[in-house]
Amino acid sequence: MTRNDPNHNYSWMSNYYLQKGDYVRLKIVQLGYTLPKDVTSRFGMNKVRLYITGENLLTFTKYTGYDPEIAGRNNSEQDIIGVDRAYYPQARTFMLGANIQF
Repeated sequence: MTRNDPNHNYSWMSNYYLQKGDYVRLKIVQLGYTLPKDVTSRFGMNKVRLYITGENLLTFTKYTGYDPEIAGRNNSEQDIIGVDRAYYPQARTFMLGANIQF
């Protein structure tokens, strides 16, 4: 046993844990509806649009890590490009909104 690394098990890169990072992602979807002008004019408005937006809804991949899109980000000098280092996946978010013009 030694504290040195004479056979370079820890200092040389290996493809032992290398995986394909192919993926398809449904990134952003927005569905909206604009109310008819005769309805909006009753309330003194020119235009009313209601919408719902979803982000990061689906990801299709065989990658076993958290998120194939995050792999390869170089956030600091110590990160190695191509290693995901178990970053959390991107959040799935839903937003409701209204665009009202007077």
